[in-house]
Amino acid sequence: MMKDFNISERRKLLYKRRKKRKIIFNSFCLLFLILTISTIFILWKNNNEKNTYLNKKIATSHNKEELITVCIDPGHGDWDSGTKSTKGVLEKDIVLDISLRLGKLLEEENINVVYTRTSDSISYLGTANDSLKERIKISEVFNADLFISIHCNSNYNSTSTRGIETWYNPDKEESLEFATIVQENLTALNYTEDRGLKTYDNKDDALAVLELNTANPALVELGFLSNILDERFLVSEQGKDKIAEALKNSVLEYIEYK
Repeated sequence: MMKDFNISERRKLLYKRRKKRKIIFNSFCLLFLILTISTIFILWKNNNEKNTYLNKKIATSHNKEELITVCIDPGHGDWDSGTKSTKGVLEKDIVLDISLRLGKLLEEENINVVYTRTSDSISYLGTANDSLKERIKISEVFNADLFISIHCNSNYNSTSTRGIETWYNPDKEESLEFATIVQENLTALNYTEDRGLKTYDNKDDALAVLELNTANPALVELGFLSNILDERFLVSEQGKDKIAEALKNSVLEYIEYK
């Protein structure tokens, strides 16, 4: 026989059911509130990060427009090997290696860098004249502020001849200033003699990369590959690093000077 609940017991049961429903409802509301707040926070954070990224991007783009651009010209290349060391090392390979080291150092200083070549394969090298025109054009297209052409010298009629020389455009005072700084920093390394600054007296003898360049140009002859002592330094890893560092310091010094 089924036992009937009295009124008191029924009320207690009903109260427990209502309390249970209330707890479930409150738990659901709390969970919904947590999820809503979490979603809002995530959206806010993502939006804030996006704005920060955009601001950084705009700032970087803005700063880039104000940076100095240096065009590095490793002399020769491809079939044009330049001169050769006493041990058969080619000028084009030495100056390319130094140029790439220099470019990396300049980029670390937040300076824009463009190259007239970054490998030994040059599509524009049809003739020596075409090569010079294209090198000048690259400098112009990228609106370079400074142009530095890097070479090595030789004199097999007098293998005792050695030293650094830097060429400048006689019609540009800034070219002389830049060349002077380059010459001083390189000779300070004391690996060879100081042959001083060089220029040309008339347009017929002009060096195209100096005469026709819209950027402020200098051309440096790092030493004589026909001389054993110069060659030893120019082909060494330590020598290349020191030269690249001196050239980087020359660029920075010129920028600060101006």
